[in-house]
Amino acid sequence: MYGDLALQLVTASHRSTLANTAQLPLPKYALSLILSICLETRQLGNSITAAAEQHGQASLSQDRGLLCSLTVQHLAARRNKRCLLAYLQNRVGGIKERWWDAGGGLAYLLSPGTSSGVTSEDAPDLRSALSPQELDFLRGYNSLILDYKSDFLDVLDLTASIDRPPSELMVDVRVVKDAGEVILEGGERIDFRKGERFRLARGQVERLIVQGFLEEV
Repeated sequence: MYGDLALQLVTASHRSTLANTAQLPLPKYALSLILSICLETRQLGNSITAAAEQHGQASLSQDRGLLCSLTVQHLAARRNKRCLLAYLQNRVGGIKERWWDAGGGLAYLLSPGTSSGVTSEDAPDLRSALSPQELDFLRGYNSLILDYKSDFLDVLDLTASIDRPPSELMVDVRVVKDAGEVILEGGERIDFRKGERFRLARGQVERLIVQGFLEEV
């Protein structure tokens, strides 16, 4: 039946946003399903065009059965397009949300195993879940925000967490995941190994806290 594939696409997309957890892994881009919907939409368009050319405007207005059939096909094609746009919009929103949750760390976001704690075919890491076009969008979005915030980075970091405003400039942190050697803003090199504790300026480690390498103690 017309629209069944589009309904399947939108339903799966909607289910991926329903959970008690703060963030679900982004499902893999449904390329095969999208191609099938596009093929169905083109076939509907070709059918409408062929009927209009064969019968002519005068015949179409007199044949109510044919006119009804073509109307149904036209509405089905429009519905397919709307479902595709809704799916893509939901994907774009999910990509943006994950970028902000990662504190703007694009390299961290695209590294394996950062999308979720569990990897499976239905919940892959973010890089493998994105289509090439979505990956280009993410990189472009990252460049756009970084360029925008660079003008006032000395005053405000847009990618810093706002869930809990800082009460002091210094913060005690514990390393929960190995981050390796990190060069801080002042040029200091620190090798963050799991289990170690440090007292550092919040601004220097805020992104590592957001990304889950460090936690406040």
